[in-house]
Amino acid sequence: MFDWDRFKYDDKMGHAFLDLQPVAAATKLRRALRLTAGETKLRKVAPDVDNCLLSDSFVMYANGEVALDAWLRLCDVESGELFITVKWIEAENTK
Repeated sequence: MFDWDRFKYDDKMGHAFLDLQPVAAATKLRRALRLTAGETKLRKVAPDVDNCLLSDSFVMYANGEVALDAWLRLCDVESGELFITVKWIEAENTK
């Protein structure tokens, strides 16, 4: 994460990481359940050493999309948080 400066170099504000495996696993679960409509919580993602989550987050299926909304704590800085949305986009099958 960097700040934006117009007249000098951008400053590093910290970093954060998030394991995307729960999103991939939730996508497989959505296919197995054959979900096509509605809104469903597919997986719970808890804070641990493999991510910088501030609190529990859920991989959701809604409006035809698998997505994770999460608050991340920035590392190697005094303080800072980042809100992200991760969406899984299926590749179109080509023949």
